[in-house]
Amino acid sequence: MIGLDRASEVWRVTLDRPARRNAMATEHWLALVETVARIPPEAAVVLLRSGVPDIFSAGADLGEVARLHEDAALRAPFRLALRAAVDAVAALPMPVVAAIDGGCHGAAVALALAADIRVAGPGASFGLPPARLGISYPAEDIARLSALVGPGQAARLLFTAVTIDAAEAQRTGLVEMIGDGAAVAASIAANDATALTALKAMLRNPGDPAHGHAFENSFASPRLGAATQRYR
Repeated sequence: MIGLDRASEVWRVTLDRPARRNAMATEHWLALVETVARIPPEAAVVLLRSGVPDIFSAGADLGEVARLHEDAALRAPFRLALRAAVDAVAALPMPVVAAIDGGCHGAAVALALAADIRVAGPGASFGLPPARLGISYPAEDIARLSALVGPGQAARLLFTAVTIDAAEAQRTGLVEMIGDGAAVAASIAANDATALTALKAMLRNPGDPAHGHAFENSFASPRLGAATQRYR
């Protein structure tokens, strides 16, 4: 279900489970962890996308959710697998672009939140239905949601379980733009991979004192040397 390939400088992680609208059970979250671990650290950018038309992911597989209702022993493995997968994407050192074409619901929103940039297709939709189903949501992902859209909008999305379209997702800040996620990833990949990794690290933890030396050392970049050759 989880594919990994490379198109030029873009490494593509593809969700591809058409029979279940990319719904993910414990085994699929664990497969995502393994897939992400195969991305080389020198990669310029990662594109997280769907290989199934009109859907990013339906979220957790409701067939497994039904089993979680019946069997308490399955709940912790599911929670830990979901946590490991989302955090593995968030921990990638290079930029991650989520191309969200079609529906993005439940646990899939947590996965999209782990990306650095979320690009919605015109037909994208977003929903957080756990309250409707009588369950809650991982606290770590609620914190990411609140940091991105603000606590009021996070509360509205979680408490009402409303489904919003791409335009509203952009207005609330859930996505950065409406457009072509693959094109955004390609535009990022055109830049220097080392610089991109350094910039992401600075965005993630601006207080790290090591960033000062990293900034200084970046002036030794071969790309900068080539770009400034004519000024010498």
